[in-house]
Amino acid sequence: MAKTAQESARKWVERAGQASGDYSQGVLSTTKDQAALAAAAEDNYKAGVIAAANAGRFGVGVRKAGTQKWRDGVAKKGANRFAEGVSASSDAYATESARFDGARGAAASLPRGPKGSAGNLARVTAVANALRAVKVGSGK
Repeated sequence: MAKTAQESARKWVERAGQASGDYSQGVLSTTKDQAALAAAAEDNYKAGVIAAANAGRFGVGVRKAGTQKWRDGVAKKGANRFAEGVSASSDAYATESARFDGARGAAASLPRGPKGSAGNLARVTAVANALRAVKVGSGK
């Protein structure tokens, strides 16, 4: 007799939980250049995303999952992992953010004006344009 979906799910959770060490060891011991391989597959990635978008698969998946699945995922996984993930990425965040330090000061030489003034909007525009130039100029 075939396994039920519940039996298959239980077995999957059991076996996957036991395999976490193998997963980590595989990443640490591989000689493959993951970044180079991923970059070389960029055209395939683009083609897949475009095909999925053109077929409406993103929306189908979102509607199928629904808001409650999203909320359940946050409650069961995301909330516990959030602080750990933020803490683990602190150095990367600081490094990436530092690229924008100069752009954040783009309005320093422009005079402040009254709340809502054209002068203040010009300051906002200067910062927004400088931030965008840093981001786009880096190929992102």
